[in-house]
Amino acid sequence: MFRNLTASALILAALTGAATAASPQPGLNAGDVQLALSAGVEPGKFSRAELINIIAARENGETTRLNFFLSGANRTTEVPGNAQLAAAAGVTDGNYSANELQRLIIAQEEGDTTEARFILSGDNRREGNPAEVVTPGEAQLAAAIGVDPAQYTLAELIALQPHDD
Repeated sequence: MFRNLTASALILAALTGAATAASPQPGLNAGDVQLALSAGVEPGKFSRAELINIIAARENGETTRLNFFLSGANRTTEVPGNAQLAAAAGVTDGNYSANELQRLIIAQEEGDTTEARFILSGDNRREGNPAEVVTPGEAQLAAAIGVDPAQYTLAELIALQPHDD
């Protein structure tokens, strides 16, 4: 029964979403608004998948499942596996992205303390890497032309590189 209900809800969402009727709320798909109203919730508050689950849970009398979606507990911010990566890197879970944790683990394995400090400090998150934050690549570019990498941005270091004309 759940599969039939889910399939029906998906078909309904697809068909009504393709309709050209204007949504009562700007920026919302008319089909999603209709699903939200069918689910008895405010339009725009839940995704289409959540709405389908809410409707199915109501119809099947599944209170636990219904509360799970209505409470937003299904929207976890933790990424599965990050806890293991954080443990392997020796840091607290929740402070770093999976990419940062992988980079940190590799840096630790290779003994690259500069890269490890760079990630642990959070400097890698600074937008545009200001000149005072020297990455290994910037250090290499600066060394090739004999300048202090902390005095130049990455773009400036690239512009200073000799050209074969």
